[in-house]
Amino acid sequence: MLSLILLCCFAGSLASSDSAQWDRALKFPEEVSTSNYVKLNPDFSRATTSVTVCTWMKKYLDPRVQHIWFSYAVSGRDNELMLSDYYHNAVGNSVYMLWTDLVLLKNEWYHFCLGWSESSDRMDFYVNGVLVQTEATSISSIGAGGTLVIGQDQDSLGGGFDKNQAFGGELYQLNVFSRKLRVEEIAAMYFDGRCSSLPSTLAHDVVVSWEDILGATRSGAVQEVSAECSERNFLGKVTQLVLEEVNSCRGH
Repeated sequence: MLSLILLCCFAGSLASSDSAQWDRALKFPEEVSTSNYVKLNPDFSRATTSVTVCTWMKKYLDPRVQHIWFSYAVSGRDNELMLSDYYHNAVGNSVYMLWTDLVLLKNEWYHFCLGWSESSDRMDFYVNGVLVQTEATSISSIGAGGTLVIGQDQDSLGGGFDKNQAFGGELYQLNVFSRKLRVEEIAAMYFDGRCSSLPSTLAHDVVVSWEDILGATRSGAVQEVSAECSERNFLGKVTQLVLEEVNSCRGH
């Protein structure tokens, strides 16, 4: 009985730690406001000539209306790197990728990645591990030392938000990488599943991590919520089984 309790405590501790790291999503309310955002000043010095942004996203709002969930701006260039849930993405404040054929359903999780590099001269857009669109580019770099806002579109550095473009929904495991990821790496992230951890092979390439975003300045009604992954986590299942066994023993 003692060994069972010790196992329960050990598994429960590990599961709790794992859940704290991997089961936190950010919720941007369906009732949009320019007050709802996350802001940080990341170090993009390793991502000026190549970059990839990936996230899991669930949208609450009209599928055929654009809402900006990622906006990186530098002085005088408010669309240095911008991603939306419909209509267009941007890089370098001058290259815009229009996408209107793909409509995302409300309240469903999707995996998004946008990659660009100066060497490839193109921007690639992936949804659920599939390359859905490319756009030729002619820019040599994006600026460092800017401001990143999650959940709003910057029309000026750090501000100029428009309520009509505000994001309403949930984001999970949003990471920015210092290189343009390969298609097989992006596909693997999707097929590993929303509740999997980031592959260790990509850890060195992260310039903005999900932990950085969770720890950044949060404004308005943006909340941390469960990503509903703890029940799917192996250690969580072990803890659940052990607790059930303990409760069963107590009943005898």
